[in-house]
Amino acid sequence: MPACTTDFLKKPLHSTHIYKHVPQQCRHNTARRAQFVEFMGKISISRRFLISLITSPAWWLGVAISLLLHLMVAQIVEEKAQSQFEYIADNAQLAVQNRVRSYIDVLRGATALFQTSEKVHRDEFRHYVKELKLDSSFPGITNLNYAQHVPGLEKQSFEAAVRRDTSISPEGYPAFAVKPAGERRDYNVITYVEPMESNGVSFGVDMASNPVAAKALATSRDTGQLVSSGRLIHITGPHQHIGLAMRMPLYKRGMPLRNVAERRRAYYGSVGAGFDVNRLMMGAIDKKVLGSMRIRIFDAGHGDEKLNSGTSDPQRLMFDSAAIPLVAERSPAIEPTEADLFAKRVSMTVGPRVWEAEILGRRSSLMNGFDVSLSWIVLIGGLIASTLLYSIYYSMMTARRRAIELAREMTTDLRNSEASLAEAQHMARLGSWTLNTASKRMTWSAETYRIFGMDHFKDGPRLDDFLCRIHAEDHERVHLGLMRALPDNEEFNIEHRIRRLDGSIRWVQTITRFDNDGDNTLLRGTIMDITDRKHTVEALQRSQELLRDLTAHQDRVKEDERKRIAREIHDELGQTLLALRIDVSMLDARTGRSHPRLNEKVRGALNHIDATVKTIRTIINNLRPAVLDLGLTAAFEWQVAEFRRRSGITCELVMNEKEFHVDDARATSLFRILQESLTNVIRHARASHVIVEVHREAGRLVMTISDNGIGIYSDIRQSGNSFGLVGVEERIHALNGKFVIDSAPGKGTSLTVFIPLERVEQEEAPRKLADAAK
Repeated sequence: MPACTTDFLKKPLHSTHIYKHVPQQCRHNTARRAQFVEFMGKISISRRFLISLITSPAWWLGVAISLLLHLMVAQIVEEKAQSQFEYIADNAQLAVQNRVRSYIDVLRGATALFQTSEKVHRDEFRHYVKELKLDSSFPGITNLNYAQHVPGLEKQSFEAAVRRDTSISPEGYPAFAVKPAGERRDYNVITYVEPMESNGVSFGVDMASNPVAAKALATSRDTGQLVSSGRLIHITGPHQHIGLAMRMPLYKRGMPLRNVAERRRAYYGSVGAGFDVNRLMMGAIDKKVLGSMRIRIFDAGHGDEKLNSGTSDPQRLMFDSAAIPLVAERSPAIEPTEADLFAKRVSMTVGPRVWEAEILGRRSSLMNGFDVSLSWIVLIGGLIASTLLYSIYYSMMTARRRAIELAREMTTDLRNSEASLAEAQHMARLGSWTLNTASKRMTWSAETYRIFGMDHFKDGPRLDDFLCRIHAEDHERVHLGLMRALPDNEEFNIEHRIRRLDGSIRWVQTITRFDNDGDNTLLRGTIMDITDRKHTVEALQRSQELLRDLTAHQDRVKEDERKRIAREIHDELGQTLLALRIDVSMLDARTGRSHPRLNEKVRGALNHIDATVKTIRTIINNLRPAVLDLGLTAAFEWQVAEFRRRSGITCELVMNEKEFHVDDARATSLFRILQESLTNVIRHARASHVIVEVHREAGRLVMTISDNGIGIYSDIRQSGNSFGLVGVEERIHALNGKFVIDSAPGKGTSLTVFIPLERVEQEEAPRKLADAAK
């Protein structure tokens, strides 16, 4: 057995000191043992849960459902991507068809131009093409041209007429000749071509010299329909591209066109257009589509000789988005043999020919990361949900045992908490109660019963039991406060007296607060025994009142003593100085001529006597100005004049009556208040102007002293070192008055004093002091 254990067993076991006697090492071992037991318990619970999970049919059913949902979501995502691809492909087909139709409409418009008059001149044709703005409005059209049908016998005259044509070039076209040279039965010569600058090589070309083109022209002439070139035109040079030509026949105005013979007689030429297939497709197909899909267009031939669908002959390839010269607009090089690919072929009729569009797109480009991950998210989420649901089920199965244990712990904690609360309330002398406003029933804590000096009620306390304990003088006030607190939902706080069961009176503080507990409306409150605090506050207030009365009595005694000293100085010293001055004045008169040097000394003594008299007068005024004997108005006027003389600050006195009749104590106190206030202005205010207003209002004398100085800061006002304000305040309270200070930094200060005019008994303060001494 460890030494620490044997030592522990040898010591006496006292219930309150057991843990104190356990050595430190033993306590550490116990803590580690508890941690290990807790860890092993967690492992055991986890093992039981895993075994139950794996053997549960419900969990395996959830796994199967999760796998099924995974497959269903993957199929839905696949179908969504397929539908999106089909939609894009159909839109691309429609866009190409609409763009080609608009270009054919341009060709029909040029044909209509030649039907407006017997002859369309070269400059008119050029102006018409220029107004079409092919580069911006129809970028896929490389040129518009007019080919005139020329019989073989009229070739020379035709060439001569073209050479003489100066409608655009002043010198005409002297080098013009039909190309290729040679004699043929008839010619179809490109006579007008615009824009001429980039298509001059076609000027004068006899299209009928090519058997395939001649056959297409003859078909167009005999049917009156649009015809396209029988082969793709591979344009070389700096602007290499696949070209395509379409033409429409022109017939003379007014001639019948009912059959082939009539059409041949009326035929005099054709209007054609050259197309750049790459630019046509780039303008028709959305660039976003080109950036993610590969589009190839094949020429499947004439409508009546259409090849089998699915041709991939490079000779018939018209457009490949992966071979666009502009790298920024080029599509990815998607091969039809790739796996994980969407592919679609659509046919479209373009004039007399049939085109096939092959559209290829990778599945990955049509599915974002969320689409790809969605099925796996569903699978993982299903597995997690199945596990969580089973965890809930497992927890519910084992919850009863844990609930019982938890209830026991909560009951123990609740009892401990209630005991702690009761102890705390007892120490703080704070009780609590609850009032049901509907039934008027209350619930009191143990401390509430103790405060009222009562035992528990048999049926529980009611509101009437609470109110009957309230002191008779406070009963109505407390009852009204409680009734107001209910509808207003406001906190109610009041100090009042109660009468205990033994008849003793106690002071308490009651605080109530509204609470809505479901269907019941409750009023919760606390009640605190504040009797000791109340007695302390009352004693402090009595002490403050006695101190204030003592201060007032001292001020009155001081003023009486000042008055006596001033009167004695005036009567005794003043009379003596006056007699002395009379004697010195007589001596001055007698020695003025006979003894000049002595007279000079006498005059000096006379000046000293006058200065002494002035000094004595100043001392008398400081002790108690004699002007107070002339009335309060005269005293205020004298003090304001002295303030102006001493400080140099302008001061204005405003009074609404000629004289205010007050007793000597009030007059002296008001004079001292004014004197102290003006002294504070000189010392602290930095003012340039002061206004003193005095008037009577509702049985009170109101005096306002205002300045335009720097004002008083709040921290200075609240400081205990502002003895000037303290003195003013004590004088005002001694007269049962009050005062208000209105000030702000930089906005000056205004002191307003309110003094009642009824006389205060002079004997009141000495009587209070005598009572206090007893």
